[in-house]
Amino acid sequence: MIPLPEPFNLRWLEEPVIPDDIAGYAALRAAGRIPVAGGEHEFTLYGFRQLLDAKAVDYIQFDTNRVRGITQARKVAALAEAHGVPVVPHAGQMHNYHLVMASYNSPMAEFFPPVDVEVGNELFWYIFKGEPTPQNGFIELDATRPGLGVEIDEEALKKFEVIE
Repeated sequence: MIPLPEPFNLRWLEEPVIPDDIAGYAALRAAGRIPVAGGEHEFTLYGFRQLLDAKAVDYIQFDTNRVRGITQARKVAALAEAHGVPVVPHAGQMHNYHLVMASYNSPMAEFFPPVDVEVGNELFWYIFKGEPTPQNGFIELDATRPGLGVEIDEEALKKFEVIE
C-alpha cells in the first residue's frame, strides 16, 4: 500500500497530472484530500479559463515566460482572482516577485536558490545582476532601481553559446 501524503500537511500538490488533463485535475481536486496547483505548462488565457471554469485547481501557477510575459500574466492573475483562486507564479525571478507584489491574489512567491548546475529557471542567477535573495523568509524589492531592478551581466553572457 502506498502511504498517503496527508500526514505531511502539504500546502498543495503541484501539477499532479499531465497539464492537458483538466478532468483529471478536477477529479483529484474533488476528492478534497490535498489542494491542487497547476498551470505551469499552460500557455493561453483560454486554457486557464478552462482550468478555472472546471474548478480543477486550488492554486494557479502560471509561468510568466510561457504565457508570453508580464501583461498576459496579469490577465491570468485577474481571471484567477475573479474565480477566487490564488496565484503563486512558477519559479522565483524578479518579474514574478513584481507580479506577486502587484496582486492582492498572490499570497507568496516561489524562490529557486542559485545552484552549481543550471537546470532551468536558475539561468536568471547567471545572466542577471540584482536578483534578490530572501532574508528571514521574505524578499524585498529595491524600489530605487529602474525597471524590474535587474541588469544583464555582460561578462556572464560570454559563458553561454547562443545556437540559432
